[in-house]
Amino acid sequence: MNPEQQRPIVRPQPVNGVISPQQPPIVPGVRPIVGNAPLRPVMQGQSIRPMVPPGMRPPMIRPVMTVQQQQQQAVRPPPLNQQVRPMSPPQHQQQRPVNVITSPLQANLVAPLQDMHIQQQQQQQQLQSQVPLTQQQPQLQAQKRHVPPGKSRRVYVNPEATAYSQPIPTQQQQQQQAPWPNSLQQPQLQQLPQQQQQQQQPLTSHDSSSRGHHHQSAAAGIGYTNAPYSHTGQQLPPELRPPTQPRPRIDPDQMPAPVQVREQDESLFDDKFFGTLERDHIPFATTQFIGLDQGNCNPRFMRSTVDRIPSTKDLAEKSKLPLALIVQPLAKQRKDEVSIQVIQHTGSEEGPIRCSRCRAYINPWCVFTHGGARFECNICQHSNEVPAWYFANVDMSGRRIDINERPELRYGSVEFEVTKDYFSKDRAPAPLSYVFAIDVSIQAIQSGMLQSVCEALKQALYDPAGNPLMSNRVGIITFNKDVHFYNLTPGLASAQMLVVSDINDMFVPLQSGFLADPLESKDVIIELLNTLPHMFKDTTRAESVFTSAVRGGLEALKATGGQVFVFQTCLPNYGADSLKPRDDKSLYGTDKEKNLLGPQSDKYKELAETCVKHGVGVNVWGFPSQYIDVATLNVLPRLTGGDFRHFPNFSLGQRNRIIYQLHHDLHRETGFDGVLRVRCSDGLQVMDHYGNCHMSVYTECDLANVDEDKAIAVELKHDGKLDVNRGVSFQSALLYTTRDGRRRVRVHNLHLTATGQIADVFRYGDVDATTSLLLRKSIFDLLHKSRRDIHKQLTDRCVAILTAYRVNCASATSPGQLILPEAFKLLPVYVHGAMRSTVLRGVGPDMNIDVRSAGMNMFNACGVAELVWTLYPRMYSLKYLHSNEDEQKTAKMVRTSYDRLDPKEGYVLDAGADLFLWLGKSVSSEFLQDLFNVKTLDEVDPNMIVLPVQPTRLSEEVHQLIRQLQATRTKYLALHIVRQEKDAIEFLFATWMSEDRNAEVQTYVDYMCVLHRMIQEEMKKINS
Repeated sequence: MNPEQQRPIVRPQPVNGVISPQQPPIVPGVRPIVGNAPLRPVMQGQSIRPMVPPGMRPPMIRPVMTVQQQQQQAVRPPPLNQQVRPMSPPQHQQQRPVNVITSPLQANLVAPLQDMHIQQQQQQQQLQSQVPLTQQQPQLQAQKRHVPPGKSRRVYVNPEATAYSQPIPTQQQQQQQAPWPNSLQQPQLQQLPQQQQQQQQPLTSHDSSSRGHHHQSAAAGIGYTNAPYSHTGQQLPPELRPPTQPRPRIDPDQMPAPVQVREQDESLFDDKFFGTLERDHIPFATTQFIGLDQGNCNPRFMRSTVDRIPSTKDLAEKSKLPLALIVQPLAKQRKDEVSIQVIQHTGSEEGPIRCSRCRAYINPWCVFTHGGARFECNICQHSNEVPAWYFANVDMSGRRIDINERPELRYGSVEFEVTKDYFSKDRAPAPLSYVFAIDVSIQAIQSGMLQSVCEALKQALYDPAGNPLMSNRVGIITFNKDVHFYNLTPGLASAQMLVVSDINDMFVPLQSGFLADPLESKDVIIELLNTLPHMFKDTTRAESVFTSAVRGGLEALKATGGQVFVFQTCLPNYGADSLKPRDDKSLYGTDKEKNLLGPQSDKYKELAETCVKHGVGVNVWGFPSQYIDVATLNVLPRLTGGDFRHFPNFSLGQRNRIIYQLHHDLHRETGFDGVLRVRCSDGLQVMDHYGNCHMSVYTECDLANVDEDKAIAVELKHDGKLDVNRGVSFQSALLYTTRDGRRRVRVHNLHLTATGQIADVFRYGDVDATTSLLLRKSIFDLLHKSRRDIHKQLTDRCVAILTAYRVNCASATSPGQLILPEAFKLLPVYVHGAMRSTVLRGVGPDMNIDVRSAGMNMFNACGVAELVWTLYPRMYSLKYLHSNEDEQKTAKMVRTSYDRLDPKEGYVLDAGADLFLWLGKSVSSEFLQDLFNVKTLDEVDPNMIVLPVQPTRLSEEVHQLIRQLQATRTKYLALHIVRQEKDAIEFLFATWMSEDRNAEVQTYVDYMCVLHRMIQEEMKKINS
């Protein structure tokens, strides 16, 4: 595309040869900046003081002293290891000259409010060390006894560890036990004599009475006082206890959090048009923007970890940033966005126009030359001849005169109808067919799974009036010790069951009638689904043949391809492919835990590869009451592009979750028998893929199943130098069969700028896409490394990125300042959330190896928005909804920490698959009356699964909020009522407080201090 086809980008004009950086907004509680100096937040307990100009030292003012004070000052020796300095008033003791960022390239790179002056208060530490221990102990005890107003000490007992007592490790065990990475443990402190260690115990320099209710524990990090585990007898490991050195006064509100950043991004793009050529700022994946295709694809389809590609390999390695694309080819669009255009080349028998060298598809970034007779490929720069039937003249600017009639030359995302050359070798395209294999063992009957699945299938296939909601053919299988097929031929009075007992040689005992049209066989299908729960209600068989049921569905779909849904309740325990229980809790947290995350048998992988070969995707739904070996069962959906839905301890009361999820999975945009390939410009090459797919060759992903919820991460690397004048092009091409049996290629194009400046690489980064890639790589490494190593690996990568920015883009700042890049200021909180997620978390009443394996499948396949919403969930305060004012107010999003919760209010937490409604112990009776129609908290039913509908504004607003949250999620949000200090589920609610601590990960505030310390150490190594 020539320059006239691109929208011009308005850039700031230089004044006297210097580009003036944009000034950040004035924030309450922040010192005003001078010149280009980065912002520095006010530390807790300090007043706002004017800053002196850069490079000037504050005046040294010696106070007036009496004769007696001068004599005492003369005879008192200075503390050890401290230089004698002239005394000055307190307001000048800790003030430092402000360093100015002098390079124009560093403008607008520093995140507002993230220039945190974190330094150790050495003088205060030495003064406190001189206080006798007999005077320190009463003061410490008084601080421990202090309870701020409105807060009561809570005493919780872990239901799984009622009789648990913390064992006292021996001295040898303490030496052998290695601390978890990123801990707050100070190794040098352990080498000091015991007397010196006691003298270094500081007094708490934090006055909790002078702060709000959500800042009580900042001295030890948010979450140390109010979480359910705070006052139990269980002690944290030594490496996770608060540090013994004096803590800096850090205001947690000054720490970057997704709440404020997302709200700011939503104010810019929410429900507003975003032109895809306007690359100055890409909306976050969580923002509901309206994409306007201008030649680049919508960011929902493809995002890059950096929007300015490093031109050389050395520059990429210098930045430490990963170079990758997150591709979600069938991502769901907004209803008010222009749908993807479908192109039919009726004049060609060869299909879409493609480059003869790299096989890239024609797109808006190709350049037509020789009067329109040839076009230059934007991927490999090869000059290709234009076919006669596609020829058109070009105007003076080089644009084809028929460009308005060619969507493939205008839009970044299009679909091509393809010819027979693109068909699979052994089958022609056919509409998508479904096979539902349902476990009918005694576990399925007792848990209510069979009844729930049958009811969900009826509602997914037919509306309340009995009209079919889909035209795709369906087949039904049940299995326990045997496999049962059902004849659904239209006209039968009831379905006929045929039993296959030879499970080692599976076949379909029907020539026709197994796959039926929902409209023609409506009566037979509905009658069968109503009969199945009663047919097996008296069964006593506990056997389950999982792989035989999958093979039965594969045999039925082998000729056309399709999808198999398997509903399993227990460990496959019968047949040649049966599994053995291998869950050993003693291996949790050890180096041998990784052995439990791999498949138990290679036969499951071989079966998955056979399904991929025939275009059959497998979706497994697990309903276990005990160990089910998700790590092995997950091999089938992981390699075939399917889903693993995990419903532990399922009961009939949770059937709404099954109804919603099955309806979503059957009616979302879906394709099958697909192949995905990503092409990039010369100078880059595809290195690896991460996602639910099968890799037959390293450049292509085989997708037996692909849908709107699935995303693939494609890692790239340099193999040459990029031309900064030409830019970089990426093209994602998905060849697949649609739901109605059409063979198409969906193409997404993205053209980015190449840069030789590392400042641009950081300025135009995408923290959401970067986090997605880092977590996917960690999931892959979990099969080979311990969780302890993964924690360290994530933190080291985060430190490397922040250190690279500090050294190359903010080197003129003080070493005592923690400076974060604006585009990656949320990277630490997302990494901290990843270590708290089910993938990497090792503690909690809900954690086991099956939960971890299910989480690995979910994070490895989900889109970017779903991932970051899960790492840092959305929590809303209902305070502003419950108001007598006529003004319309919305729920306010708050940070996820227990110290942010007001006992007088209610909060809604979206956890991805659960929706928690937390009610404070002091919530008003008016609030309860408007929302639940009760007067006291004890009258609220904690087991309700649906909120009652009340004729009040509060009830309407809360229901509207829940509907909005559900609309953005792919899973059903199951409601849980959490009454403060009353319900045991509050422990599960506490695991979603992303800024609080658990037994393996410290608080977010402490984690930031650890990162700052590690960055300082890295900078010392570089400078030395």
